[in-house]
Amino acid sequence: MAAIAIHHTATDEGTWDGPANEGRLDSGRDEAYYRRAFAWQDSEGDPTTKAAYRFIHHMVAADGTPGAASTRGCSAGIGVLNGGRGGTTIPDADRRGVYNHLAAHLRDADMEPPDLREIGDWEIEQRAIPAIEFRVVDGAQGAATIDGYAAVFNVLSEDLGNFHEIILPGAFSKTIQEADVRALWQHDPNFVLGRTRSKTLALAEDGVGLRYTIIPPDTQWARDALVTMRRGDVNQSSFAFRVIRDEWTKTAEDVFTRSLIEVQLFDVSPVTYPAYPQTSAQARSRVFELSQQGAPGQGAHPPAEAEAEARARRERRLRLLDLASKE
Repeated sequence: MAAIAIHHTATDEGTWDGPANEGRLDSGRDEAYYRRAFAWQDSEGDPTTKAAYRFIHHMVAADGTPGAASTRGCSAGIGVLNGGRGGTTIPDADRRGVYNHLAAHLRDADMEPPDLREIGDWEIEQRAIPAIEFRVVDGAQGAATIDGYAAVFNVLSEDLGNFHEIILPGAFSKTIQEADVRALWQHDPNFVLGRTRSKTLALAEDGVGLRYTIIPPDTQWARDALVTMRRGDVNQSSFAFRVIRDEWTKTAEDVFTRSLIEVQLFDVSPVTYPAYPQTSAQARSRVFELSQQGAPGQGAHPPAEAEAEARARRERRLRLLDLASKE
């Protein structure tokens, strides 16, 4: 089992469809023929069958002749090596060789390839979302909670690298019942804002997404964090997760949509930079929030204006997705 030696030809012309290219290859040809199209070969498989090869990245003509490497195909292959579209089952020891093969084609086309992630780095992903709205309400005694949405359902993400993402309702339902989830400041484990086990973090799914309420510690760094949220300097939320189940669909030329069906949640976090179009992170009075709206899981809802805005944005983006899928 090993990566295949590189021959340097690459083009960015034409559309890329890996399965269609593989389908144009002849059956029952010799090893040299298949090695012209793929980047990895299973040395224990039958070298005269396409099943013994992986990571097709060369354009295949209608007559079955492999041609130049596709830069889009090479980029897609590196994305799979880095965990995209469910990752790959080739041996870990072969990942670097396959990466070098695909990256060399990209460099040959004067393109800088993305780095190869180390094993395990891609298992935990992070997504951040701009705020729906942000406001601070101080209680009579100054106590405050941090209340927001770490994720929103049925909203198309920004471009995450030749693919977009949608979180389906129920994706967090199992993990929030079983996992000991932390709330972190900027995803930094040195600054723990709350934890489900200690009941300083409450999580619940509702019609909008994954809602959280954090009771922050009475420490100087936490008080400073609340100040930045009150000022509006930080008004976004994020979550760290590992995919349990997902589904990939092609929505446009060389563009895929990944639907997250079930995830394992590690932490939620107020953050600075966005990747999704909506969420909220609100520093609010604990007394006000619990008395007026209730904690997550007890019928709490986002402000009506914010919810309406989020719904409108979701509908606009889903209409765009629907139009793209019909082209």
